[in-house]
Amino acid sequence: MSRYQQLVNESSNSSQQQQQQKEKEQQFQRMPQSQAQPPSVGYHLYMYREQLARRNCEYMRLSKAKYFITETLLAKTVRNLKGCTVDELKTVNNQIVFKHKLRHQIHRLRKLQSLGYRNPNPNMESTEL
Repeated sequence: MSRYQQLVNESSNSSQQQQQQKEKEQQFQRMPQSQAQPPSVGYHLYMYREQLARRNCEYMRLSKAKYFITETLLAKTVRNLKGCTVDELKTVNNQIVFKHKLRHQIHRLRKLQSLGYRNPNPNMESTEL
């Protein structure tokens, strides 16, 4: 094989490799966020603390972070219910009630945002007549 043919083969191989690499990058960019690994509980705790430290915290983010943390910890606890005592079951029940309250609070905040309130406080007086 002549030197020219070797260079042509090498350049075609390298261009094919570059094309394959570009295709992989495009596939990665097209990959939906749901397939990406979700943030951990530790990350959500960190973000929750950061929001609390801000002067003007975003209540929707705080509520969502609380809900995610509660839901994740509750799921881990429910998996190990076999050897629980009565006190632990009461605690799990309280956590479930808290989770439902958070869900209601998030729903209420979304309604207030749709009405035009910016960063509504979940502790504000009821808007019902």
